[in-house]
Amino acid sequence: MSLRSEKRFLTNAEPTCAVTEIAKSLYKIPALLTTWTRCGKPRCHCREGHLHGPYHALHWRDGTIQRRRYVRAADVPTVQAILEKRRAQRATERLVHALSMRSWRTLGAWVSEYEARLRAEQEYL
Repeated sequence: MSLRSEKRFLTNAEPTCAVTEIAKSLYKIPALLTTWTRCGKPRCHCREGHLHGPYHALHWRDGTIQRRRYVRAADVPTVQAILEKRRAQRATERLVHALSMRSWRTLGAWVSEYEARLRAEQEYL
């Protein structure tokens, strides 16, 4: 048992909380991926195409390092709901930003048009 898993085992820390915290708090929205694996044992049923799994994990990039955290099957619906909520929130934020930028551009065009009229009037006089 590794030192990290010993600490988790001895402190009774819930890995579920860690996964949901990662899903909620990362600056980027992680991807929840499902994988099937082949163990490589000579007599295992996975040699015939019946792979082991599904295994679920959150994947994200921390700078140049790719990170991954296992998600228990029981926690998958909770994590999916968190990620969908964050995606919807991000889409709303992007829409609000796009609309505000459009209004700023419109306002800038009006100011430019007004300044052009003022210059034309001053030249006329």
